Amino acid sequence: MEANTVRQMTTPWSGARGLTTGLMLTEVYQDVWTGKLLLSMGMPTKIDTPPQVIYQLQFDHVFGYRMLEGADVLSFMDDEDEGSSDTQIHLITPSRFLIWFHQQSQGLHLDDDIQHYRIASWDYCVDVLAGQVPQVLVKQST
Repeated sequence: MEANTVRQMTTPWSGARGLTTGLMLTEVYQDVWTGKLLLSMGMPTKIDTPPQVIYQLQFDHVFGYRMLEGADVLSFMDDEDEGSSDTQIHLITPSRFLIWFHQQSQGLHLDDDIQHYRIASWDYCVDVLAGQVPQVLVKQST
């Protein structure tokens, strides 16, 4: 880590308390017209069938997001504080991603309350910059 690098801290997001952990990211859907982002999380049942979706995170006001495959995330997360293993969703503060966003947008959104959420599954890591708290949509078993 470089001397001038911002040290990020991960804090478990309270809205994820009680959700199943150890899930896979099964789908990322963005509706660019409405600005919504939907992340589906599921549990594998068989090796040759898609995971059964257990819940979805719906972000209604997204400023940006990025997604990395799990193997690429290990070094990315090494410089972070150890997060709690009882949740897969964390808030990142201060956020290098958010700093980068403000630089790219030339400070246009500095007055907006933007939070950096990290959704880490064993296969992918998704970082989301959102202006509102996400909704957790629990899917019913069929």
